[in-house]
Amino acid sequence: MIPASKALRRAACSLVLLLSSCAGGVAGSAPATAGPGTMSLYGAFMAGNYAAGTGHEAAAARLFAQAIALDPGNQALLRQGFVTALLAGSPNAPALAAKLGTDPLAIMVRGNAMMQAGDDAKAAAIFATMAPDGVTGLIRPLLVAWAETGAGETDRAIELLQGLETTPPFGPVYALNAGLIADLAGRAVQAAPFYAQAEQAFQAPNLRLAEAIASFQARQGHRDRADALLVRMVASHPDLSLALRALEQDAANPMIGSAKDGVAEAYLTLAGSINQPQQVLLRQILLGFALGLRPDLTAARLVRADLDIALKHPENAAADLAKIGPDDPLYGPAVMQRGQILDGLGQGAPLLPALAALAKAHPHNTAPLTLAADIERDAGHFQAARSLYSRALARLGPNPPGNAWALYYGRAIAEDKLNDWPAAEADLHRALALQPGQPFVLNYLGYSDALHGVHLAQAQAMIEQALQVDPNEGAIIDSLGYVLLRRGKIAEAMKVQIRAVQAAPDDAEVNAHLADIFAAAGNRLAARNQWARALALHPDKAEAAKIEAHLKHEAAGS
Repeated sequence: MIPASKALRRAACSLVLLLSSCAGGVAGSAPATAGPGTMSLYGAFMAGNYAAGTGHEAAAARLFAQAIALDPGNQALLRQGFVTALLAGSPNAPALAAKLGTDPLAIMVRGNAMMQAGDDAKAAAIFATMAPDGVTGLIRPLLVAWAETGAGETDRAIELLQGLETTPPFGPVYALNAGLIADLAGRAVQAAPFYAQAEQAFQAPNLRLAEAIASFQARQGHRDRADALLVRMVASHPDLSLALRALEQDAANPMIGSAKDGVAEAYLTLAGSINQPQQVLLRQILLGFALGLRPDLTAARLVRADLDIALKHPENAAADLAKIGPDDPLYGPAVMQRGQILDGLGQGAPLLPALAALAKAHPHNTAPLTLAADIERDAGHFQAARSLYSRALARLGPNPPGNAWALYYGRAIAEDKLNDWPAAEADLHRALALQPGQPFVLNYLGYSDALHGVHLAQAQAMIEQALQVDPNEGAIIDSLGYVLLRRGKIAEAMKVQIRAVQAAPDDAEVNAHLADIFAAAGNRLAARNQWARALALHPDKAEAAKIEAHLKHEAAGS
């Protein structure tokens, strides 16, 4: 078949285990009984754990609040309730933090509150009580240094980081922040060597490093150095190409405007530096801290959107990205990311005007046109899709790069749906010339030939070549089963198609093809059952019509 174009979340206790000791269960000071109409302690705890484990943070926070009210002295319960409150953005989090002593996240909440209140000296004292070890120990010097900066103790802040600038793994980060602190204080001469040290430590500059150093260089009159650094960053991160011009213009402004901005930056840095599965909740919380202190920190919003997608919460990611406005330098990448999410949800059409505006503003960039074409194609608007793919290809000129295979492939699908197979076949061969051995292109060509009943031996060879590249792709295994069926190799087709169903058990077309093979083998009962199963998997209209026709034919012949 042709492949469609279209985390496990841990319970809150996993983060508690990472950051502090977490007692098993809810054994507390004394058993609690619930009054009439209220949930018991055990019921609230279990329901809260379930809600947290299934990604319903707001409900989890409410349920843990009920449990804590029934057993307020239970420290393990307090910690779990605190973590869920942080994830949900609950107003209960500061009150819970006050009860958790040396818990590092609780210290951060209390320090953040002081930064928000403008008492930076108090924030520095609070942040300094964090333990220097563990994952959160990496961020402690940054939090203290920035709070000291806000309190007017710039020398002390720089001295604190200067002693750590060669310490792995965060040495370059400490050097960068020392430069940002000196820069904020107007000490360009002192900032310059820190920036240089940070830049030298990274082979390819990341977004925030490039923004910081480019801003410094531009404000020192070295515009050519600033632009060159941003160009080098975009070369390493092509998804940011739509932002290059805006980032170059924005380089005239300092990246950090206050000590509070610096604390937010520190949280973003740590969130972007940890990526172990058991640290997912910590990353969510750190990004929440960053955006709570600095809602315009778009880089944090982009990272959080990526995290939400990984956690299978695309709607949350799209809603977060919608908050990034046209005046933001990262608006272009945000629109692209949001468009990809909404396309996957079948809701991409509202983004088409924004993509058209991006395409007009960036006449040499193919990405907005390509995404718009994908959205139109997935919506069944094949003529519009064909036109958009053609416009994107025109921007590449007569010698397109190798990655343009995807444009030819997308246009071929639209052309095939428009019943223009000669044009589709030509585009598929153009795609294959740019990317020899590309499994999706090989599969499309092979499966299409099988559908047309031509070049069946060649079709099988192409599909088998595709499987060598991607041996576990259910759609390609299905194609092999189908071409074997068309070649009359029923027994071999049966074995292959059973593998396809195992690889893609919820795909209606794959299951329907197994029914076709059962019918070809003379097993009418198995065929009827398999077609019924395929129909229950909600195929598209065309596939459903074919399956229903088979079932009617079988019923008539019974």
